[in-house]
Amino acid sequence: MAGPSNKVLVETRPKLLKWYVMIETKATTTGTGRGGDARSPQPEVRPIPELQTYPRVEISQDLAGAQPATGNPRHFFRRLLYALLAAAVTAAAAWSAYRWWDYTRIWVKTDNAYVAAHIHQVSSRVAGTVSEVLIEENQVVAAGQLLARLDARDFEVKRQQALALLAQARAQVQPAQARIAQAQSDVTREQVRATKAQQDLERAKQLSQGGNAAISQQEFDTAQALADGALAGLQSAKSALQAAEAGIGVVEAQVKVAEANVKEAELQLSYTDIQAPTAGRIGKKNLESGNRVQPGQALLALVQPNVWVVANFKETQLACMKPGQAVRLWVDAFPGREVTGRVESLAPASGAQFALLPPDNATGNFTKIVQRVPVKIVFDNQSASDPEGRLVPGLSAIVEVKVRE
Repeated sequence: MAGPSNKVLVETRPKLLKWYVMIETKATTTGTGRGGDARSPQPEVRPIPELQTYPRVEISQDLAGAQPATGNPRHFFRRLLYALLAAAVTAAAAWSAYRWWDYTRIWVKTDNAYVAAHIHQVSSRVAGTVSEVLIEENQVVAAGQLLARLDARDFEVKRQQALALLAQARAQVQPAQARIAQAQSDVTREQVRATKAQQDLERAKQLSQGGNAAISQQEFDTAQALADGALAGLQSAKSALQAAEAGIGVVEAQVKVAEANVKEAELQLSYTDIQAPTAGRIGKKNLESGNRVQPGQALLALVQPNVWVVANFKETQLACMKPGQAVRLWVDAFPGREVTGRVESLAPASGAQFALLPPDNATGNFTKIVQRVPVKIVFDNQSASDPEGRLVPGLSAIVEVKVRE
């Protein structure tokens, strides 16, 4: 049986190109058992999808042995264009890889960072009822500025009571001093009596000695008794003087206690004026007139204007990090604005160690987790200027630290 012959016809039209493939098959048959003839199949025409318009050409060749045309300039320029494009892509990829390697060698980056500041929880030091609130939410206040007042009438009554007790204690000072003076006079009098009685005893003793005694034994005993009585009176007067001096000490101590009570009452009265501990902005105000407050109850928060950034770097990023290195960062609240700063300090322990329940790796199964260490970063004064007060604690930031020059 002879092989098939194929013919390909490419027809070009102005607006539409369609390829039609006409396959002609010729077959010769030989007689079969019944002598029947085999008929040639009808030609089959199949449409092929639309392609780009080319000039009209007619190609007739054996499809099985078809080879692409060679020496066409279009094919050459197309290959050259593809080669140049591949070279450009390779060069761009190589340059990007070098830039990325150089960036990762010089800078370390984290997006686990946030703005922080000193936040003071203002509370009352005494129990009382709020009588007046003098500030509003988000208001800027100065250090020592009056924020609110409590009802001070109860504290004023206590202050008056303390002043009355102080006056009463001071009134006891003068009588105690008078008792001391009286005791000193008694001591002087008894001293004189004791001296005279001792002298009389010495004279009686001289007169009662010898064979010709001038006085009797009874008179000598009387002089002896008078001298002993005078000495006893002197000792009693001295004891009274010591008691009077001790009494004035007690009175003076009572005066000091009363003065301390007055100071305490005045302090309690002054605590009814709630003042700002430092300059800043008011936030989370939980204070209204008529509220009953207790000592230590948080009434409002006071945020200082000085802010910084706490960046939690991985422990694998800290090998070359040290205080003083340059920092650039971006705060999410200011898109596209780059802020500069420097590393001030590194935390003395990882963040997990300050958690409420720090991990204990000595018990149970161990899974190694990369720890993070807080790093404090301060802003440059000029780059962090924020006249509108939008750079507030809690904002997220992206931080990059230059660890190599």
